[in-house]
Amino acid sequence: VGGESFKIGQVKKYIPTINAITKGNIIMERHLIGASEALYKLKPKNFAAMLKLFYDEDALSEETILGWADEGRSEYTLDEVDEEARATIRGEAEPVVVWLQESDDEDSEDDSDN
Repeated sequence: VGGESFKIGQVKKYIPTINAITKGNIIMERHLIGASEALYKLKPKNFAAMLKLFYDEDALSEETILGWADEGRSEYTLDEVDEEARATIRGEAEPVVVWLQESDDEDSEDDSDN
């Protein structure tokens, strides 16, 4: 199944189920990212929007996304996602990753101001 079949609106209706599965568990969140990489390897431009949706809907934590972005290939990366596809997907996710990093930096600055 290609990434084109998984449009944001279609996935949104399953967010409660996805949240029930991940439950803030980093391992389950990493499996969600790994599965998403496989689904979007043919349409990597759609991956960032899905990553942001999962973050906005609390299916993925900032910590999990940033860990995935920093780590590279891991045990959660499915075999069908080769290194070239993973690098492309990671590149497409860069705006979301940078946004989270900047948000994290602003939070750190706010904490140090108090």
